[in-house]
Amino acid sequence: MLLSEDDVALFARVSGDHNALHCRPDYARGTPFGRTVAHGVLAALGTLEEQAPEGAGAGGIEVDFGNPVFPGVRYRSEALGGVRAGAGRRLLDGDRACLTVRVRPGTPPDVEPLPAPPVRTAPRHTIGELPPGTTVSGTYGPDGLDALCDRFPVASRLLGRLPLACLLWSSHLAGMRLPGENCLLGRVALDFRPVAVSGPARLSYTARVVHADPRFGLLTIAGEVSADGVVVAVAEIEAMVREPAPLATAAALGAHLSPSTRLRGTSAVVVGGSRGLGAALSLALVSQGCEVFVGHRGTLPQSLLDDAGRLPGLLRSAPGDAADPRWSDGLRARVEQKCGGLDFLVCSAAPPLRTLGLAATDLDRMDAFLTGSLRLVSAPLAGLLPLLRPGRSSCLVVSSAALREPPRDWPHYVAAKSAVEGLVHWAARHHPGVGFLLARPGMLWTEQTNSPSARETAGPVEPVAARLVRRLLDPPPTSPVPELIALPAEPVAAGPGVL
Repeated sequence: MLLSEDDVALFARVSGDHNALHCRPDYARGTPFGRTVAHGVLAALGTLEEQAPEGAGAGGIEVDFGNPVFPGVRYRSEALGGVRAGAGRRLLDGDRACLTVRVRPGTPPDVEPLPAPPVRTAPRHTIGELPPGTTVSGTYGPDGLDALCDRFPVASRLLGRLPLACLLWSSHLAGMRLPGENCLLGRVALDFRPVAVSGPARLSYTARVVHADPRFGLLTIAGEVSADGVVVAVAEIEAMVREPAPLATAAALGAHLSPSTRLRGTSAVVVGGSRGLGAALSLALVSQGCEVFVGHRGTLPQSLLDDAGRLPGLLRSAPGDAADPRWSDGLRARVEQKCGGLDFLVCSAAPPLRTLGLAATDLDRMDAFLTGSLRLVSAPLAGLLPLLRPGRSSCLVVSSAALREPPRDWPHYVAAKSAVEGLVHWAARHHPGVGFLLARPGMLWTEQTNSPSARETAGPVEPVAARLVRRLLDPPPTSPVPELIALPAEPVAAGPGVL
């Protein structure tokens, strides 16, 4: 099963689900997924399209979502065992289930949904803003349903037009109304009522939160869809409300590293310095008076610029793709002109981290991750090492404590960090005028690893950044072997939504 970006655009137009995670690459890049994700309901249609073309009309539909589905990636589907009547399929990424979909046969109302004006913007609710009893209502009608039926003829015939429209509504409701922009669908269950309604009709709906779990950000939503005032479908929808990881702040950093001017007159480049640990390292260096060139893609967070503006040093934007040698070439000329050379080179960038295994279907993505990870260190080293001042400069490369205890679902990450450390060992041996340091922090709460479990077990970035910059305040190491800094993470203190 393979979905394209065109499929995502078609689904968004027809369903009205223009959630930013699916439709805005700039937004999706800043999430744990690193890129746009296919709508879950779209992936369910693609999975049903692999079903043998038999049966027409659904009495009920259940979809359980487990892992994201990305456009441009090929997945495998298989029939569910034990499904006696109707259709049941599972979508797999290697040995990991992305979703399961079950269709119970039936005779749904013969209703032709009329188009309705779509909701254009999605609210950005937190779990705390959606207590039980929260209710939304409105009208709904897919725009251009025939085009989607032409793209997925088997799935469309299997479901019928009203069930298909209600399935699209569930995606629209979750992604654009309740909970809205921060939604991740977990489950959709639809049951269709055998009522005597037929022909063109306007659909309306009500939906309300019946259960909320602040600890894990989970909502259960009950809904009804009516055709010209007659209830034709009842729904139960489960969704997770994503909570963005906190950005590094000067206030939190100041509890571990007091501002000073000890690094006034020095300069640094921080690759991947706009978010997560990289942003905390950028602020920590600026807090000591350093002039810091922050490598980043997209836009620098305004909060980072505001915090840096109140600190003794100076933060400069260096946008671009650090894996491209042209980025380092351009920055090298800029640093030479403004500062003459570099005192610190910090490599903290990494590609988006997603679950992978060691199945044959994972190998291409594993190779891409390995190449991308190494390139985000090798390209800056190749272009910027010559700027480091001999005998007084340091190069800090961020590795991971995952090398000590490799997580089951991160073989690509462990292999990539091993390769990066190997490169740093080589550089330390053959660039004796530069002090090299390897940092192995534990799990940190950043967008790379943002999940409900991370909010309970991962540590904040500021204490780690403070410790690393305190080390950079001292003379650089002189050994031909990189200095290894192990940094166990401390869990984030409990707060709203973090128990």
